[in-house]
Amino acid sequence: MRKLYLVRHGQTLFNLRGKTQGWCDSPLTELGIKQAEITRSFFTDNNIKIEELYSSTSERAIDTANIISDLEVKPRKGLKEWNFGKMEGTFKRYQDMRGK
Repeated sequence: MRKLYLVRHGQTLFNLRGKTQGWCDSPLTELGIKQAEITRSFFTDNNIKIEELYSSTSERAIDTANIISDLEVKPRKGLKEWNFGKMEGTFKRYQDMRGK
């Protein structure tokens, strides 16, 4: 029986800075790379063989997938995060203040 594992990308620069990102892309941080390496170890340590690897088209997701497995990543536009329009790249704290 096949199983589906869903993995979120590692921490990005925008995550670290508290900025909103959907379609905007920002690179993985050192922690984000480490998180992906830990995920790879989880699969290896638990003898989980990845047969197919899909990702959104965002660089952060593809980079995470490439760290997790040596398989070719199959990017899919349908897996991309929401587009937050004018809120992309803004600070989440600012958004919270505007809503009050």
